[in-house]
Amino acid sequence: MEHVLSVRGLRKSYRVRWRKARRQALRGLDLEVPRGSIFGLLGPNGAGKTTTLKIVMGLVKPDAGNVLVLGEEGTSPLARARIGFLPEQPYFELYLTPRRLLAYYGRLAGMDAARIKSRSSYLLNMVGLAEAADLPLEKFSKGMLQRMGLAQSLLAEPEFLILDEPSTGLDPLGKVQVREMLAGLHDGGTTILISSHQLSEIEEICDRVAVIAAGENVASGGLDELLRSGEEYEIKLRRPAGETAPALPPSAAWRGERDRVLVHRSDVDDALRGLLAEGLEVAEVRPRRMTLEEFFVSRVSGVGEGGA
Repeated sequence: MEHVLSVRGLRKSYRVRWRKARRQALRGLDLEVPRGSIFGLLGPNGAGKTTTLKIVMGLVKPDAGNVLVLGEEGTSPLARARIGFLPEQPYFELYLTPRRLLAYYGRLAGMDAARIKSRSSYLLNMVGLAEAADLPLEKFSKGMLQRMGLAQSLLAEPEFLILDEPSTGLDPLGKVQVREMLAGLHDGGTTILISSHQLSEIEEICDRVAVIAAGENVASGGLDELLRSGEEYEIKLRRPAGETAPALPPSAAWRGERDRVLVHRSDVDDALRGLLAEGLEVAEVRPRRMTLEEFFVSRVSGVGEGGA
């Protein structure tokens, strides 16, 4: 599988105060983002997510390890020209208008004037800022500035898009619009890496995730694979059980409108016998899929505090 990002043995420490011991932000982090994926980077506060993204973007130098982006060294201009990046808190010159700001970034990216103009109009319409294209950014709300950050990250049509907390400041409608926009970019072939605390959004849009804690990768892979519980099974009925009270093992628990039963894998046979004895029809038996929140908590609980 080809990877647009490959991180190997990444280490980084910071000195918190003079004469204090250095704090380890990354402890030999390994990470791979396959081409064509929407990849979620998860971790508690201080896990090292932002430090990782800053190193990938060449904004921070690691103590050890290496980064390959699109087959090139992470600091290579050839690689960075093909990346779009939205930092957690984008900062802009607030006297500029969206149109002028995108023109400035377009020139930095080596785009010609005609392409900057057409691409800017398209993106401002995409993020819902077309009517505010000539207003100074100082008049923008936090959510509008976040939309502006998304537009600038997409200006040069990047192959690899890196977003750090893209939903910050957005209202519920804005979050839905961003999810739809990212899904469209993915369908068009863009590989997307999202660092976020919004687990429900990550679960909805991402197909692969990595969980880092205390500067280490503690779990990574496809969502379906990671969230499949090996200990608990779900028995789905064709119709709700209603008031029927079949004899079920102690590990069994009803879910939904009494149309599903969760049971430990060792008790599946006993649960099926109890349901069938009451004349209930079984539609499906499958391993239970955990929520991303359940999986996340199971992987980071008890892991030591990490870096920024």
